[in-house]
Amino acid sequence: MPCYRCLSVLVAASLTPTSVFAADATRLPEPSGLFLLAMGVAGVVIGRKFSRNRPD
Repeated sequence: MPCYRCLSVLVAASLTPTSVFAADATRLPEPSGLFLLAMGVAGVVIGRKFSRNRPD
């Protein structure tokens, strides 16, 4: 019986970038604190809106 648990580990290991590929990666700037705060507030608002019980 083949070991399918090992297969998932091998697939995950093959998909992780190594330092050779990371050297050519595009560097992205960090988002500002205000943008992160706005995303958090928007997430709370959207989450509360969709979690309410809808009237019948």
